[in-house]
Amino acid sequence: MQATREQLINFLEESVFSPVENHLLATEVIKKKIRATRMRINNMQSPEKVEEFFWNAMSTDRGIDSYTRIKEICDFTFEDVRAQFKSLCGR
Repeated sequence: MQATREQLINFLEESVFSPVENHLLATEVIKKKIRATRMRINNMQSPEKVEEFFWNAMSTDRGIDSYTRIKEICDFTFEDVRAQFKSLCGR
């Protein structure tokens, strides 16, 4: 693991959470999903846990629903930043 917990969280905040949450077309449902995900990630104690969550979240029903809703309005999803996130994690 190269990046710290804080670096990973900051990357996700700048690359996904803030752009989506502040997007003109973001619905309350999308904003609620972003806030819930942000809260979950901020409670994680290690970079490994953040990385694990990142990869697992995309394959859950909730993650797929979030991706579908967010992709309808913009290109700021977890899936769109996979390569950069993977690089931050040293993989």
